[in-house]
Amino acid sequence: MTLRRSLALLSLALCASALVGCAGGDTLALDPVAKAATTTADTMSSRFTFSAELTAGNVGSFSFHGNGVYDGKNKSGWMNMHFVLPPAYQLQVPTSDPSMEMIFDGSHGLVMYMRSSLFDKVVPTGKWVKMDVGKLAKKQGMDLGGIMNANQADPSQSLRMLTASSGARVTGSERIRGVQTTHYAFNIDFKKLAQNDKQFKQLTDLTGSASTPAEAWIDAKGRVRRLALTMKIGAKLGTLATMTITEDLYDFGAQARVTPPSGDLVVDFSSLSGSSS
Repeated sequence: MTLRRSLALLSLALCASALVGCAGGDTLALDPVAKAATTTADTMSSRFTFSAELTAGNVGSFSFHGNGVYDGKNKSGWMNMHFVLPPAYQLQVPTSDPSMEMIFDGSHGLVMYMRSSLFDKVVPTGKWVKMDVGKLAKKQGMDLGGIMNANQADPSQSLRMLTASSGARVTGSERIRGVQTTHYAFNIDFKKLAQNDKQFKQLTDLTGSASTPAEAWIDAKGRVRRLALTMKIGAKLGTLATMTITEDLYDFGAQARVTPPSGDLVVDFSSLSGSSS
């Protein structure tokens, strides 16, 4: 697997997961899910776990899962991800348990720092790869930096999309991590997002759909404890991709002190051979 292909594959997963979410934003409708998304965003920090599967054309399907913490005050976060790669790629990676540690900093745009044994052949062991998402996206002809701006650096950014909930209906009551919740099914209205935030017009273009189905589990304090959704992405990426993701939020208000790695531990993605072609 070439440097460009391995990083591009993992970056696609990261960018897709980042696209499905964001804390912050005003409630767009008097909808129980939209209201809960805003209430949850106001907690400023939380811990989270997630699992997702991405199917992308000829690339095949791969999944990833992990956990992390988000610092809303400083717009930063940390997460650890484990990947299950498509069969065609499994024999090309140096480990049977490919994983990645990531720090993201949204204080001035969105910058990701990634460290993984998958990079050992091209990056010194222990070093972090720095990726300025906005700059990279512009090179690819997309202003993803506009979508994933400083106010949208939360990996549980799906809260932003939940504010565009449409047709929410109660489907049951369940316990999530021991907390009683009300289970809702609804649609995320991409057109509503685009009308209220021009940056989400690009997300509508990427998905090529007017809406996508989703579910949310909301506790008695009006906070989202679990969310699940399915998205199709492809119009401008060149490859049709379908992603499903489930995320749990808990330990609201947790102290989260996340610091980007020092310069001597960082290798800029743009400086790596073949990364700009």
